[in-house]
Amino acid sequence: MGRPKTFDEDAVLDRAIDQFWTTGYHAVSVRDLETSTGVLKGSLYAAFGDKRALFLASLRRYADKSVTDIHGLLAKGSNPRAGLEHYLRVRGKECIGPTRIRGCFLANTAAEVAPHDPEVRAVVGQSFAKLADALEPTLREAQKQGLVSRRHDAHELAAHLVVLVQGMSVVGKTEPDSTLIRSSLRFALSLLEPDTSP
Repeated sequence: MGRPKTFDEDAVLDRAIDQFWTTGYHAVSVRDLETSTGVLKGSLYAAFGDKRALFLASLRRYADKSVTDIHGLLAKGSNPRAGLEHYLRVRGKECIGPTRIRGCFLANTAAEVAPHDPEVRAVVGQSFAKLADALEPTLREAQKQGLVSRRHDAHELAAHLVVLVQGMSVVGKTEPDSTLIRSSLRFALSLLEPDTSP
């Protein structure tokens, strides 16, 4: 019989996410991962596989947590449109706040690793699709209630908002008080305006 695990895998993944996010995939050493997770290499690899497998598991967990975060932000609004506005404003503030330099873990991975690794590229693409899927029902409900214009398809609008937020996170890494981010956020909010014609 194998030895029972003596650590919480989700907690270890959360610490691995933080390490990969801060350092980048290629620059992270096994020693870094041992130190940040508090788990020795043998136990890490027994639970998750090698460094790349741990990275993929970290990406998937980050994506799942991001979906949960979206649902939480959307629920803060008094109605579907207000929830969407809250989501966009929070994401916009993150892109110009003190943590902006980290960007988004998914966006960072899309730039650093995905172009050279088909499996990572697939996970990142699937993750972006999950984020859009999390937004789409609220967009549809807001349109149904007449709170958001129906001139844009909800599925396409959800995809647009995800791409916009990812772009803001990239720009925010280099522009601490970016007019590009502020103008992009205003444009995104304008897409949520209700129809004015009868």
